[in-house]
Amino acid sequence: MKSGRKIGVVIAITIIITAILTFFATTAFYTVLYNSNAVVDLYSGVKLAQALNLIDKHYYYGIDKKAFVDNTLKTMLNSMNDPYTTYMDTEEFSKFSQLISGTYAGIGAVVLWDDELKAVVIVKPFDGSPAQNAGLVKGDKVLKIDGEDFADIDLDRAVSKMKGEKGTHVLLTVLKADTGETMDIDVVRDNILVPSVDSELKGEVGYIALSMFDAHTADEFNNHLNSMLNQGAKSILLDLRDNGGGLVDSAISVSNLLLKKDDMIFYTENKEGKRVEYKSQGGQLDMPIAVLINENSASAAELLAGTLRDNTGAPLIGQKSYGKGVVQMTYPFADGSVVKLTVEKYYTPNGHDINNIGIAPDYEVDLLSDKDEQLQMALEVIKGLKTD
Repeated sequence: MKSGRKIGVVIAITIIITAILTFFATTAFYTVLYNSNAVVDLYSGVKLAQALNLIDKHYYYGIDKKAFVDNTLKTMLNSMNDPYTTYMDTEEFSKFSQLISGTYAGIGAVVLWDDELKAVVIVKPFDGSPAQNAGLVKGDKVLKIDGEDFADIDLDRAVSKMKGEKGTHVLLTVLKADTGETMDIDVVRDNILVPSVDSELKGEVGYIALSMFDAHTADEFNNHLNSMLNQGAKSILLDLRDNGGGLVDSAISVSNLLLKKDDMIFYTENKEGKRVEYKSQGGQLDMPIAVLINENSASAAELLAGTLRDNTGAPLIGQKSYGKGVVQMTYPFADGSVVKLTVEKYYTPNGHDINNIGIAPDYEVDLLSDKDEQLQMALEVIKGLKTD
């Protein structure tokens, strides 16, 4: 059962790529880059090149070569029965890289779709964002973007149209929530840092929710952790529910803040059996920790949950995790497209293989209502933990 109770709703930048986040998580952990003299040569010595030449020379209707090659590569890699081995064209990889970077240029707001009204609903403008500065508030409904209504546009395309280069303008026709008036609002796009961490002090428990692992997550987590400690937190509850992963380096940095020096975070093995261990740099948090997970907790989120349980005995509460325990490398072509291949498996410190298995919680709790029974159980569990 997918939970909808987590701090934050749907961040505009992630709407376009929500479905691919889990599949592309850990891709950026290893990226193989080539110089201009060693870029992967798509056309040399392969049957694909011969077929392309024959079609180009003889086929009556002609073809779009780029589209032909893109579609062929997608089909070829999709046939390998590995959901994480794939081909991303230039646009897809650009969007993925933007998501993992944690920044984009746009208006800066959490949005939802009103299917009945065919409008984009402002759920929350980010503090200091162009949306907030232009006067957009919670409940405002965007009816048109640059004069174009949503008769033939879905949410993904609407979000895409609201993004653009920093300093450029976008004209939004808005039904105001407070007055009921319809008005045009000019918004100047700017670079937006997408928050991936949120926190709240619940009694003496510092509740910290991580929605993904991007380039800024570790710094955000450190700030929220210090805030919780400064407010008097005696224990930390990490919420990794619906966290589809992201940058493994980011998860390693978060682990460094919580584990003892030289604690193993995880290890990898390739097809030859070569093992590489990743160990904590130290920064141990000397207080009880518990972790919330669910069926959408994947990859880097599972890595963090697994290492905390294996190293500190942190209990896991919720539902069995997704089960992505493999690492991909991305091999770029000259045009900015990439082939992404599974090259290694990773294991928790105690040697658990989670791929296609997941991590079972210590306390299995279904989410049956908006009361968030999983969170309530986690708060009860963590109250019973004692610091060694």
